[in-house]
Amino acid sequence: MAISVMMVAGARAQDVSGPSLLFDPFSGEVVSQSRAGEPWYPASLTKLMTSYVIFKKIRAGEMKLDQQIPISELAHSQPASHTGLPAGKMVTVDFALQALLVYSANDMAYVLAEAASGSADKFADEMNAVAKSLDLQATHFVNPNGLFDPRHISSARDLGVIAALIINQFPEYLHYFSQEAVVIGKRRLPNHNSLIRIMPEAVGMKTGFVCNSGYNLVGSAIRDGRQLVSVVLGARSGAVRAKASREMLDNGFDELGAAGHGKLADIADQSFGSIVPADMTTTVCKSKAPVTPVNAHRMAGWGVSFGTFDTAMKADMALRGRLISPNGINAGGTGGVIQLENKGGYVAMLWNLDQAKSATLCQQYKAEGATCDVMPDAMLQQLAAAAPPDDSVDSPTTDEGSDDDSLRPVLPSHHSKPAAATKGTGQ
Repeated sequence: MAISVMMVAGARAQDVSGPSLLFDPFSGEVVSQSRAGEPWYPASLTKLMTSYVIFKKIRAGEMKLDQQIPISELAHSQPASHTGLPAGKMVTVDFALQALLVYSANDMAYVLAEAASGSADKFADEMNAVAKSLDLQATHFVNPNGLFDPRHISSARDLGVIAALIINQFPEYLHYFSQEAVVIGKRRLPNHNSLIRIMPEAVGMKTGFVCNSGYNLVGSAIRDGRQLVSVVLGARSGAVRAKASREMLDNGFDELGAAGHGKLADIADQSFGSIVPADMTTTVCKSKAPVTPVNAHRMAGWGVSFGTFDTAMKADMALRGRLISPNGINAGGTGGVIQLENKGGYVAMLWNLDQAKSATLCQQYKAEGATCDVMPDAMLQQLAAAAPPDDSVDSPTTDEGSDDDSLRPVLPSHHSKPAAATKGTGQ
């Protein structure tokens, strides 16, 4: 145990900022863990739950592997990683799962979600219902692909539970996670999980990356008939996450079965809002602005203000904390940081609410002792009137959701893009 913890701690201190976890997916034995119940942005590790829900639907006869499903314009518009297949084209569920789990294709996450539930929003509701039934208390999904939203969170513990369920309940689909590539015509799209190339015993499972999360990896390996699952969150690069995972797995097999190990189910999740997830943007995406205020012309409806701050980063931190609180996690609306004119500071705000919702929400926040003020539609209009013209053009951050180290975001865009916008369109 001491060797395993020492190796993981050494990697974490240098290059891994987030929580970690190492456990047996069959017995639930935890070999090592650090902050495993702490919330983190899962990025494309979300696709573990996406695939789990699809696997359940296939088993229930609601979907079939050879079923032809369409690529919508919304699915086609998702940023990299994506297949690039055009809207209107039909693909099989089997192909979509390959692209989802091998190449981490964001467009195929929407294709599967829309085919399964009618829309990505409804599918996210199903994901959250499953998470609740599994008692994943640190997990809330906003979309099926993991593109950033401040309310899209999970924990190493919860992600481990999902991975273990897939391994135990759906062994017939485990080949997707170790598949080396997916082929589209003459293109060969490689598996982003380099663990399967640097560790002979590795058998998957899934990578994840957005600027806010850093590089995440749920890995798994089998040695001498025993299997372990590792969770590494917040690494500085894809190479680091693979190396850290391999070290954990290598040392973990020597420690498996030792006295004093706890169980995965006994790890307590942090409650919503108790901790704001760290933001890795300035570490892994240095060319990207950590926070870009939203032009006030984009606000609509009624809103609520969570206070005025002297810097955009302070306002963003406050906003992210309010949005993942018990009151904010299902509040709806669009969140963002608004810059006031004449150096008046930065406001953390939520808008696209109606009058009743904004009033009720503020009452709930004030009952918690949190700052909250109702912003009538007329006040939002005044803020817009004082703001400069909105001449910005929505440009997709084409590398934002990619798990590939060679692809890094280069476009300055607000890392905490409004929740409602990211929910429907990705980032």
